[in-house]
Amino acid sequence: MHSTERTAFASGYSAVLAAVWSDPGQERLLTRDPRLLLAEHGIHVPAGTAVVVVRDRPAVSEVMAAQIRSWEEAAVSGRLTLFVPHPDRLEARDLAEEELDALVAGAGIPEIPGMSS
Repeated sequence: MHSTERTAFASGYSAVLAAVWSDPGQERLLTRDPRLLLAEHGIHVPAGTAVVVVRDRPAVSEVMAAQIRSWEEAAVSGRLTLFVPHPDRLEARDLAEEELDALVAGAGIPEIPGMSS
């Protein structure tokens, strides 16, 4: 996946999480039709790829990195695991300038405190 694709995917995934966390209708759509929810946020899952939703998985040390890996492997595996952590498990923090630059460039994903295995 090119850095521009990775950045677009990360942005769409972040929008999915924000929508699910803030809108009960989007939460229901996640349960009912995760493929449609992803499409509404610019993430198109190839036909024939199963979408499996994994909620509140505290063992994922780097949620975004794990999600990007799942997205990259979906074309080969035929399965996209969609990680949806509970918002209380994430700790808000400011990113250092280097972390923000790396994230925008798609070169690195910062660790999320409190999500280590």
